[in-house]
Amino acid sequence: MEPFNSPFIIPVAAFAMTLGIVLVISIQRFHIRKLQSEERMAAIARGLPVPPEPLPISGVADPLRNAANTRKGGIILIAVGVGIILGMFLISWVVGDRNPLAGCIGGIIPLFIGIGMLVDYSMQVRDQDAAKAAASTAGGER
Repeated sequence: MEPFNSPFIIPVAAFAMTLGIVLVISIQRFHIRKLQSEERMAAIARGLPVPPEPLPISGVADPLRNAANTRKGGIILIAVGVGIILGMFLISWVVGDRNPLAGCIGGIIPLFIGIGMLVDYSMQVRDQDAAKAAASTAGGER
């Protein structure tokens, strides 16, 4: 029996790759935080002003930018979903077999995730408009 002819090689490799990616990201974040801490400690030791706390690695601080990123991601996912569905439909039409139509299911997933992201975008815009309206009415009462 050949060592790479096992049906378990792909799931084990996928698990190992996922674990490796998570491990590399964790180590990278640890080193970044360690360097930031060393920089702050060196500034304190020299009597210099402490540098400001850096922005978080994940997440966007600006709500307008966050909404724009959500909208962009939603549009991209909808385009990917429609592309997969049309591609699989075209393959099944050219080949004349109905089996590739099962691949259309793979396009429905990003399609609906993209639709959900656009719904989230519209909710973020509505919340931002409500916050602006509340701020303008609170400022007008003073």
